[in-house]
Amino acid sequence: MKQIKGILFDKDGTLMDFYSSWVLVATQLVDRLFENLEITYCPELKNDLLFSIGLHENEVDPRGFLASGTTQDIYGAFVKVLMNVDVSQEKLNGLEDWMTEELFSLTKANRDNLKPTADLPGLLVQLRRHGLKIGIATADDRDSTKFFLDKIGIQSYFDFIGTSDYFEKKPNPSMIQAFCEIANISAEEVAVAGDTIVDLQFAKNGSAGLAIGVLSGVSGTSELSGLADLIIDSVGDIVTENGGLIWQEA
Repeated sequence: MKQIKGILFDKDGTLMDFYSSWVLVATQLVDRLFENLEITYCPELKNDLLFSIGLHENEVDPRGFLASGTTQDIYGAFVKVLMNVDVSQEKLNGLEDWMTEELFSLTKANRDNLKPTADLPGLLVQLRRHGLKIGIATADDRDSTKFFLDKIGIQSYFDFIGTSDYFEKKPNPSMIQAFCEIANISAEEVAVAGDTIVDLQFAKNGSAGLAIGVLSGVSGTSELSGLADLIIDSVGDIVTENGGLIWQEA
């Protein structure tokens, strides 16, 4: 393994506590969807919509769209369910744009639920002291991502912010390639940290030097072990108690 010179973080479940925000946001989104489409509220249809994106009775499918998909993925899943219950195409026109705006609105409305998974300012300061370039590669949109980073007060630490509305979604390696160009490093010098199989496959597809699975999100060791070079409880464990980097001591 080459010396690691940069680290690329996933956001939801990796930097941000997934369950403190996204389960509530998804549920509220479906409630507002009924209002927007002017269709009669139906608990069974609500459950079907949530199940289509990987949420069932507050349990999140680590392979589902809520865990690692984009706004476009969630939109596509909802449309399939809605068309099966004969919601007209006329009502569905413009729904993707509405969802993008609504998800950002709900993110802001739930700002108090946006919790970090660790002491992120402290972590990022230490990574900077080690001379690392720092980036983010997320399935979320740019506005919501920056809102979270600003709320925690950490946006200035990031050399690169990659989001699915500007880049091909993970596991396509385009965000690794863009990060490397900005940071002037090679893919083999990049560590990728994420909580889903998609994040780790993204690392492999991009020939990243290190794939770090974190258990702070929706996946367990059994899901991540096949693709991760290292598995840690949270990103806070990247810097060890003696101030070193975990891959240097592994």
